[in-house]
Formats: sequence, C-alpha cells, structure tokens
Amino acid sequence: MRVRLPILLGALIFAASACSAGVSAVDEYLKLKSSLKVSTISLGEVKKNVSGRVGNVIELSGTVSGTIKSGNSCSFVLSCSGESLIISADKIPECASNGNTIRALVELGPKNVVCLSDLKLRGAAYEWEVAKREKDLAAKSVRPQPAPDRSRPELASRGGSKPSERIMAVFEPYRAAIAKLNPRLSKAQVEEITLSILTYSEYYGIDPRLVVALIIAESNFNINATSPKGAMGLGQLMPGTARGLGVRNAYDPKQNIAGCIKLMSGHLNKYGHLSLALSAYNAGPGAVKKYGGVPPYRETQNYVAKVTAIYNALCGK
Repeated sequence: MRVRLPILLGALIFAASACSAGVSAVDEYLKLKSSLKVSTISLGEVKKNVSGRVGNVIELSGTVSGTIKSGNSCSFVLSCSGESLIISADKIPECASNGNTIRALVELGPKNVVCLSDLKLRGAAYEWEVAKREKDLAAKSVRPQPAPDRSRPELASRGGSKPSERIMAVFEPYRAAIAKLNPRLSKAQVEEITLSILTYSEYYGIDPRLVVALIIAESNFNINATSPKGAMGLGQLMPGTARGLGVRNAYDPKQNIAGCIKLMSGHLNKYGHLSLALSAYNAGPGAVKKYGGVPPYRETQNYVAKVTAIYNALCGK
C-alpha cells in the first residue's frame, strides 16, 4: 500500500479543494454559526442601516469570483444578491476557491459607516453541504435513503442527469488514480467506478477520498474480490448486508459502490466519529454497541487504523 499511495497523493490532494466533503467540516460551521448568534437578516436590510449593524455577524450565500493577496493579508470576492463584496480573511478557506458557491459567516467591522467596506470572515462552508445538513437536522432524524436500484441518483453514463460541475472538476484526477490502482480494469469500468464514487459521495455527503480509502482497504479496486467469509465486490458487502441495502448484484461496481457509500453514510450519521463508523462497517453495529466503542478485535482495530491512515494520506495529512 505504501508503494501505491504516492500515485494517488498528487491527484487526490489536488482534487480536494474542488470536491471535499469533510466528515465534520459542515458541523463545525453550523456549531460556529450557533455560537456567534448570527443575525437572521438579509443583505438588503443590512444596507439600510450599515453603521447600526457594526459588530454583527451575518450569513451570506454567494459565489466566489476572485481572491486577493497582498503581503500578509488576503481576501476574496463574494458575488451575493447582485453585489460583489470583498471579505477579508486570516486564511482563504478551502471551499472559497474561485467559482464555488459557499455560505459565509461575516462580521461587520467598525469601518462600515455608509457602505459595506469592512467585512471579516468568521467561517465558511460549501452551500450544498450546509443546505443538506440543515435539512437533515430539521427532520431530527436521518432521512430515509432511496434503494440503490430504484430511487438513487442516476449516472450520466447510463442515460441519467448530467453530473454536477463539482464532480466534473475532479473526475480526471480520480479516474487517473483508480486506473493506476488496478491496471486490469477496462477504460469503461474505470469511468463507471469513478463516476459512481463521486456521484454517490456527493449525494450522501461523504468525502470521496474516504470512499477511495475504504475501497483500497477492502478490495484494492478488484471488482470480483470475494473474502473467505463471503464478502463481495469493491466494498466487500456481505450477502445479507447487500440485500438490506437493495444491492441485487454486489459484483456490479455501480450497485456495490452505491451500497457501501449508503452504509458508511449511515454509520457516520449515527456515530459521528470516523473510527466508530469504520468499526461498524467492519464488525457490525452490534459489536460497537456491545463494547461501547471500537471492538477489541485485532482485525477491526487493524482495519480502522489502515483505512484512517490511507484517508489521512489522501488528504495530505
């Protein structure tokens, strides 16, 4: 594994800024939003009384249209409600790359007297991630997920809707990395696996690098992998687990990836911690409940350490 990881590092670390769905980044954003007591007011209302809003923190939604760096200071331009606002930051966040649509927590500084000329970034996250998590929290439970073979998001390769710009922006680095991990895959298989990972990761709100790490540890991208215990395919789904996820053919890459991402998403939402989610994926939720944490099984402990190490490497940590 150590030999193959460098193949992936350059491609996937490069891709991270455009397609990163961090396990807890959006939760950190919402936690910060709550702690700052953000004013629920529109940009138009702020502009009616700029000086009276000094010190307030507001939430803005817009598209990043440029970044500015001068000496030790940096800022970015946010196109919001027909306005181009310059927002200063100690460091440009990963999500604030040119062309990305984001949510930003912005503090109105003392220089805002007549116009919005003193804006300081307090936090930011991808718009789609925040919207999805807010919807989930509003429901007060994990929303029912569609069966992988019926209501799941369709892939363009099989006549479905066109992949998002976020997916297409990182498709090639992921495709190239997966092709090198398993040179025996055909071009069509590589493209289907890549598109499946990126599409379902976006749909279920998972970092695709985590999915890649999981599949490396499970099968090293061997479509036909079968364990001595009967686990099948890329994500090594057990027969009963596959049936419960609606996966009819676990050796079909698209179905297997949809199933393993749905399963991992459920564990992450339930446990809120990567090591526990990986433990549940490997040993089952019953084992995690029984031991109140990572089970004392050598196989599971090694598995958690292995996937976490690969994931951290792919994230450049």
